[in-house]
Amino acid sequence: MNIKQFYKKRNLLSTLVLMLLVSVLIVVFISSSIRFFTFHGQEHDVPDFRGFNAEQLQYFQKDSNDFNFEIVISDSVFVPEKAGGTVLSQDPLPGNKAKQGRKIYLSIVAWTSPQIEMPNLVDLSFRQAENLLGSNNLKLGQVIYKASKFPNAVLEQRYNGRIVEGGTLVPYQAKITLIVGKESANMADDETDVE
Repeated sequence: MNIKQFYKKRNLLSTLVLMLLVSVLIVVFISSSIRFFTFHGQEHDVPDFRGFNAEQLQYFQKDSNDFNFEIVISDSVFVPEKAGGTVLSQDPLPGNKAKQGRKIYLSIVAWTSPQIEMPNLVDLSFRQAENLLGSNNLKLGQVIYKASKFPNAVLEQRYNGRIVEGGTLVPYQAKITLIVGKESANMADDETDVE
């Protein structure tokens, strides 16, 4: 069969029209089925979960008939003033419209405080030690002055009454007691509480 016979058997124009018709039918079918599978027009208001604790979230998910979303805990941040498991933020924000089955990403308060590596403050000046505590997210607790030939130098660092070495892990914002040298050897030990 040569090319002339092929073109005579099949009219080029009718073939193009048939291809165009099939293409249009495919596009119409796909667009109508996408609306069905993506729940087009079925949007719901996103609830406000900020301030909820873990128990309230579970109760809301189980007992709410209108709940059409999936909750995902995406991040946890330690906030000392808030209880562990409390929702801090969410995405999408409350009041927005979202489709059924959409994931709501929550950021919650961490259940336990992170551990911080204790810096070595021994032999530093009191001022340097105080600044280093603050920059490492630790707090200055008691300051106990002890007679020493090294005035204003940190002699010991303690956590919960025990000597703590540099590099030891302590809780975030732990209160650290410092034993600081005092000039006069004749004076009794002096204790000061810094808050």
